[in-house]
Amino acid sequence: MIDFLLSLPTFSGILISMVLATAVGLMVYGIFYGLIGRHWTDASKGPTEGLFSVVGILVGLMLSLAFTDVVSEMRTIEKAVQREGSAIADLFNGLRQFDDEGTQEIRFELIKYVQAIIEDDWVALAGDQLGQKTGILRKRISRSIVELYPHTEVQKELWSRLLSDLDAVSNYRLIRLDNALAKPPAYVYTVFFGFLVTMACFGAFRPKVPLVALASLYPAFFGLVLYLILALSDPFQGGFGVSPTTFEHLAETLLSESG
Repeated sequence: MIDFLLSLPTFSGILISMVLATAVGLMVYGIFYGLIGRHWTDASKGPTEGLFSVVGILVGLMLSLAFTDVVSEMRTIEKAVQREGSAIADLFNGLRQFDDEGTQEIRFELIKYVQAIIEDDWVALAGDQLGQKTGILRKRISRSIVELYPHTEVQKELWSRLLSDLDAVSNYRLIRLDNALAKPPAYVYTVFFGFLVTMACFGAFRPKVPLVALASLYPAFFGLVLYLILALSDPFQGGFGVSPTTFEHLAETLLSESG
């Protein structure tokens, strides 16, 4: 269900999430009103209102915590993507310093690798995988750099830095995969249960128009926030995902420098 919602256009996903949450919330309200609301006395509505307030506050706090958590994770991923781009740029410049003419073919392969990240890796990450084409290029580049033979002390130092940058590029690529495989925060399910309890507390009150309107706005807002949390927890899928803008700028820069 989550993958289906995130695969839809952003507006459609938000709308469906809000409609589903509202439908579920009103259904719980109706069920509990039918079970207990008709038999509820004025004396027992006081404790219910207190419980309603406490559960509502707890649900709001947990929603806030979950939203803050996924936003923080998103920023961490964006920084990792930027560092990956910097490592590739350092690798490209290091190859030029090592041997401008002798490493020209490897640098062209590196440009193809950046383009493959955009066109192949990013598409595969939406399905929690890494692109095959990008992986083949990475192995080819790794083999070519390892097979470089340094003739001078300067080249030995540069070669050592190239190997470090190569490891960094591979590690950051795996970090992208790890984040693509990450699941929504576990306490989201607890938040959803709290939402159901909150809607059940509405069942103590007779369904009049103003109350039904308020009881509809609350789950609609809950559905909106829940969709945002789910979308941000899957950073390479949906309209709120991390974009490959860093690599697009990097590909343009490397092409201009190699031309």
